[in-house]
Amino acid sequence: MKKLSDELQKSYYILVFIFSFSCLGLLYIFASYMIKVSSADITTTNIFIDYELNEFTEKLEKNIPIDKLFKGALEECPKIDNVFVVFDYNGKIYSNSDIYPKELDLKEHDGIQNIGFYDYQALHRTIYVKGIEPIDLKIIKDLKGDKIIFFRSIGIAGVWIIFTLIIGIYISKKFYNMFIPPLRNIQEITNKINLDSLDADVKTENNFVEFISIIHSYKNMLSRLKKQTDAQIDFVNSASHELKTPITIIGGFIETIKLGHFKDRKQLEYFIDIIYRETQRLNHLINDLLQLSHIENSSKSQKNIHTISLPNTFNTIISLYKNIAIKKDIVINTNIENVSIVSYISEEWLRTVIGNLIDNAIKYSKPSTSVNVIASIKNLKLIISIEDFGCGIEKNELKKIFHRFYRVDKSRNNKIEGTGLGLSIVKNMILNMKGKIKVKSEINKGSTFVITLNILDIK
Repeated sequence: MKKLSDELQKSYYILVFIFSFSCLGLLYIFASYMIKVSSADITTTNIFIDYELNEFTEKLEKNIPIDKLFKGALEECPKIDNVFVVFDYNGKIYSNSDIYPKELDLKEHDGIQNIGFYDYQALHRTIYVKGIEPIDLKIIKDLKGDKIIFFRSIGIAGVWIIFTLIIGIYISKKFYNMFIPPLRNIQEITNKINLDSLDADVKTENNFVEFISIIHSYKNMLSRLKKQTDAQIDFVNSASHELKTPITIIGGFIETIKLGHFKDRKQLEYFIDIIYRETQRLNHLINDLLQLSHIENSSKSQKNIHTISLPNTFNTIISLYKNIAIKKDIVINTNIENVSIVSYISEEWLRTVIGNLIDNAIKYSKPSTSVNVIASIKNLKLIISIEDFGCGIEKNELKKIFHRFYRVDKSRNNKIEGTGLGLSIVKNMILNMKGKIKVKSEINKGSTFVITLNILDIK
């Protein structure tokens, strides 16, 4: 496994290497440039001398002395620093400077030759002019001054590279020491975090925006975990309470029956009816808990495409609740658009959602009222509205009604059957189907649940 400090130092070394390579490249370019300039100086001087010597024959015919010709040619030569021109004619030397390097042993060569390690560059050739003896020409460029500048540049570059390397190591370690402590701090806090300290305040000093963002995200994560943990604990407590009540009742009546504490058969039948009713309640509660757990753990996206006939689906569901509504003197009115929809909506889940909402509407409706069920299509959206005229819901409780085991009318909890999980199941199913649910309610006037689901097409 890689260490951040090693990777950071490696990155700095790579940067230093690139910098050093660039410096060496610049030095190479500088050296090449000096050689080319030196060669250009010699070439320029050689061309000029060729031009002057071409006029020697004409000038000799005018009886101009040979010494004067050489001196004139040297005087007319371009004045280039450290370039020496030497004519050797019949053992006599003519030069543009008395300090030219006399010790050089140059071999005759057509091109420019290097002497020593960037000490000199020279051109040595023989020139033939009609009417006089051959002329030995030497053009020498002294590179020692340029060589000193070059090596000084190498020295400066070397010192600069070493200095850069040291600074790079120092900066990398300093930077490493700046962000490692906050990471270790977060690690220590993480190791100490448990269910009792999820709401602990995470404090760590750091000037880096990235670390502040990480710490902020970490705090948000702890906050979410705290909420989820509290929700799970509340769920377990609520579930335990809801399970305990029917179990206690069942156990108490069974114990009474075993002890024979009943007067006649009717009382025994009454006890058995209570046990049966509580057993059914317990069974419904367990089924709802299992269904809620299945929904929460299911995939968040529906991948299968379904075709659903709205009239058939709604009529099937409503037929299950008509008898219950009739017993309470409640009329179920429907207005269902006569189409089939193509969507990712699960028909089974849609039936569960509509059934739970209709069941709740009937339970909380006043006698001699109605429950209105409307389903329509608008802009490729299925909009379902279920309206009742019951006791209504207070505004401060609207956000809580989808919580597990939450009951609005606490004074009627014992009178209204249910597990308190129906709306929680409804909301989770709708969210899994990428839909939305809204509630409008007024006390003593009723409530309206509006569901919006996306569809692909209609038929």
